[in-house]
Amino acid sequence: MTSNMPSLPPPNERPRPRGRGWLALVAVGVVTGVSVAGWFALRPPIHVDAEMRVAANVTDSLARAPRGIRIRVRVVNTTVTQGLAKRATFALRDYGFDVVDFEGDAALHRASTLIVTHTDHIDWADRIRRALGTGTIESHADSSRLVDVTVFIADDWKSSTQPFRP
Repeated sequence: MTSNMPSLPPPNERPRPRGRGWLALVAVGVVTGVSVAGWFALRPPIHVDAEMRVAANVTDSLARAPRGIRIRVRVVNTTVTQGLAKRATFALRDYGFDVVDFEGDAALHRASTLIVTHTDHIDWADRIRRALGTGTIESHADSSRLVDVTVFIADDWKSSTQPFRP
């Protein structure tokens, strides 16, 4: 007599375990991940110095600080708009100037930006004027020479429309 019921495997045969295909797939994924990580770790580094990044953003070479010369700058915000000294600091640093101090002093309110050089280098002040896009230049000798140039930001300076950096 034949029944439609499935027959059981003989007692000495074991059923084939399931899931070994997934194990092989995971192993291939791990090997691939390690290979990619190794490639990134061993590839030659791409060196992009700060000057190359700034050069991509800044096209006026006469607005940049001369190469190899440290020009120490102090920025003073003379407007009632908070944060302009910090924005001007970022702008001047993008052009290669070393802004060593920035502050706000609305009591010194000015209608136009003033760039004061404390050395005999009027050309440095002119480079800063070109970088900022505005300003008049004056020369006042300073024997202490804590900074080479002081910039008094006024209402005529317009900061970049780029988002503010922290």
